[in-house]
This record gives sequence, structure tokens and C-alpha cells, in this order.
Amino acid sequence: MSVTEFAGVTKDKNRDITSVGGGGLYEFWTEEGAHVYLHDTNFRRLTYKPGRPPTLELEFIYVPKWTPPELSKTPVVVFRFEDVRLVEWIEDQEGHDCVATSPDAPPGQVGQFDWDGTDMFTLDTFILRLIFHAPRAAVTVHAK
Repeated sequence: MSVTEFAGVTKDKNRDITSVGGGGLYEFWTEEGAHVYLHDTNFRRLTYKPGRPPTLELEFIYVPKWTPPELSKTPVVVFRFEDVRLVEWIEDQEGHDCVATSPDAPPGQVGQFDWDGTDMFTLDTFILRLIFHAPRAAVTVHAK
């Protein structure tokens, strides 16, 4: 099984996604030294393109009060995966119903974003569970 190649994350072994005791995709530092902590973001958008290669983009945006100072001008975190193979895509109807009836419901709250150390990823949000394989991933941050 292949191991995903990452671009846009620090090469510092104490702060990258592979660091022992590190946060994986849930908490890491970018190449520019910005601290990304997905717990303080909301999942905002998913774009899947079944082309050649199939790509998947996941977009997260920081909650304003929890945005790290170094990301105040670029609070949007985007993961772009290439050669994606979708395994599971489940949308929670109860979550959708809750969001529709309650304006305070957190539709984009990130429960987990795991990487198994090879090429499999699992994303859980308030209304979505997504499992996929991807041999390449790039992380960027940008303005709204």
C-alpha cells in the first residue's frame, strides 16, 4: 500500500502530520509555520471531480474568534487530494433535519479527520462521513 505524499505542510518532524503524538490532519503546521487546528474550523465545502485524475477538495474555514493570528488574513484551509478513490460517503439525515430546524446547529463541525498513515482518510462532520484513498495531498490557506 502506498503512503500519501503531502505538500504544503511543514517538514519539521515535531510539527508535521506524522509526528509522534501529533494531531495528524486534525492539527499540524503549514510550510509557512501557520498552526492549523481543524477543531476551530467549520467544514464548508466538498468538491469531487471524477476526471483523470479524480480529485477531491475539502475546504474548512476558521471560526473568527478562534482564528490563529498568523491565519487572520487567510482563514480558509483547503485540502486537495489527487487520484482519489471514494470508499464511503454517508450523509446523516438526522443531522440535516437538525440543521434545517435549528439555526444554532453546527452543520460543518469537524468531529475527526484521520489519516491511517498509508493513503486512507476519514472525515466526520456533523452531517457527513467520508472515507477515501488518495496517494497525493496538498494543503493551502487563503483569504475568504
